[in-house]
Amino acid sequence: MLPLPLRCFLAALLAMLPAGSVVAGEQVFRHDYLEHSDTFVEIETLFGSVAKQGSLPYRITIRNQSGRPRVWTVTMSEGNQGRPLTTKATHRIEVENGAEVIREVTLPFSPAFLAYDYRNLTIEVSSPGLPSESRQTGEQTPQDFPLIGMSKALAERSLTRLDGEVRNANSSNPYFAKLFEPEHLPVEWVGYTGLDLILLDEPAWKSLTSAQRQALVSWIRLGGRLDLYGESEIDPASLDLPIAASKGRDLPATLSLGRIYFRTWDGREVPDSHLAFYREAHQAADALNNEFQQNWDLQSGFGIKKFNPTLVFLLLLAFAILVAPVNLFYLAKPGRRHRLFITTPIISIVTCVLIVLLILLIDGVGGKGHRVVLADLQPGKGENRLYLTQEQISRTGVMLTSGFETDRPFEINPVNLPPSQFNPLSQYGRRSATYEINGGRYEGEFFRSRSEQAFSLRTAEPGRARIEAVGEEGGTPVLVSNLSQEIVAFLYRDPEGELWISPAGTVVAPGQRIPLERAKSQASPDWMKETIALFSKSRQDQILALTEPHRFFAQVRDPEAFALPTHPSLRWEKTALLLTGTPSGEITPAP
Repeated sequence: MLPLPLRCFLAALLAMLPAGSVVAGEQVFRHDYLEHSDTFVEIETLFGSVAKQGSLPYRITIRNQSGRPRVWTVTMSEGNQGRPLTTKATHRIEVENGAEVIREVTLPFSPAFLAYDYRNLTIEVSSPGLPSESRQTGEQTPQDFPLIGMSKALAERSLTRLDGEVRNANSSNPYFAKLFEPEHLPVEWVGYTGLDLILLDEPAWKSLTSAQRQALVSWIRLGGRLDLYGESEIDPASLDLPIAASKGRDLPATLSLGRIYFRTWDGREVPDSHLAFYREAHQAADALNNEFQQNWDLQSGFGIKKFNPTLVFLLLLAFAILVAPVNLFYLAKPGRRHRLFITTPIISIVTCVLIVLLILLIDGVGGKGHRVVLADLQPGKGENRLYLTQEQISRTGVMLTSGFETDRPFEINPVNLPPSQFNPLSQYGRRSATYEINGGRYEGEFFRSRSEQAFSLRTAEPGRARIEAVGEEGGTPVLVSNLSQEIVAFLYRDPEGELWISPAGTVVAPGQRIPLERAKSQASPDWMKETIALFSKSRQDQILALTEPHRFFAQVRDPEAFALPTHPSLRWEKTALLLTGTPSGEITPAP
């Protein structure tokens, strides 16, 4: 064990290190409790300390040699003064004496339209009986370049050079990618949502655990992008991925809403020419910023409410007349001025009650909204997952609470609505808010009174619901519904690429065979087009690209059953659902 003076010197040296010097995969916080030998709190980052949107993973390590069990409270927050939104995550970690606990956590970040390119991360650590500690670090995020994670093997000889190329092209983009150790990749898909792309070498993919692979597959299915690098052409069948085959070196394989590209390299350096693959890559931050301000059909159908101050103005004018001339010259005229102590409070209370009643009459209690859901059922390859992508817009009246709880946790991001008096995060609103997410608890100003808000939600849930492929009869695919809902419309693209639809007016109950007839046109049916049109532009493009064989699309009787619940006081006037997925089993001709 090191002598106490040396430990003090090392602790002081760590404290003097500049916060901005932190790099991906290293510490963002460490505190050694010198009064208790070998007791410390350490927080490491995997993909960098900050992001432009989504969530980043962190690893908290606490060792307790203080002589008794303790509970540490670790609070991580991002945001600074002048920004309308702050995000926060608080974790309580119990550590027995003589034990070490490692906790994998995530922190959500405000979307780019509510923040600056330079982001701050604040960490506060406390435990009863020990001094509280805090650290703040900051980092510049790319202005117009995607956020990329790059495995160590790919980055070892290439990252410094590629970082320089990106900076030279635009000094507001400080780096090409963040280096990470593949063995430390998260086992929860949410930990990848702060990235737009992941670059991974083939040996690293094969070394991942099944939990890490499933997390990556979930992230890709919900819109992520993975670039796999091999020293020779990669055979997808060797990767244990739920895709049929590669479409070519420069063409992606589709995995639900996401993409997988297969690249080749020499095993030493990633060439500069590969920068062209990433300069124009899709950025989630841009979608949240630009795709909901106009030409969003879900908002158009919901309508725009304008603030009408006429009734409130008339009520306040009546109050002014009553409390001044009427009160002074009639109710409490000269000689009866003592009545002011009675009449003035009565007039004020009555006016306040009338204003409250007026607000309740106009806005009501709770709120209303519209939402559209894409539900993707994937039963194969050990997944058994339901992937949900939901976009929603709502308008609230009087809300007793602005936060909510749910037993179906999800990722939630506010989207950039047009400026208005009802949009609290717009230039007219200028109201600050704090979002704190902890499991299924969503605390903070998510749904404030008399406001308008829109969110993009995503989640991956375990599920056994499926459409079963049981064979073929007379050249017609045989599919059976194993859903809990009645199917009212159905389309299926068979392994040969032929389209089949259910006859108009068909209702398929759970457990029944789905009647199919060959489609007369390769065009999507109207019910499918109308639902897809309600999504944002990039989501529409991703859904329209779902053209691989052996995939179905459907509508069910009760779409509410698939929708993600948010605030219980909201009344959903419209819930549109597009159900899709891969049938379990194969289509083989009957003997």
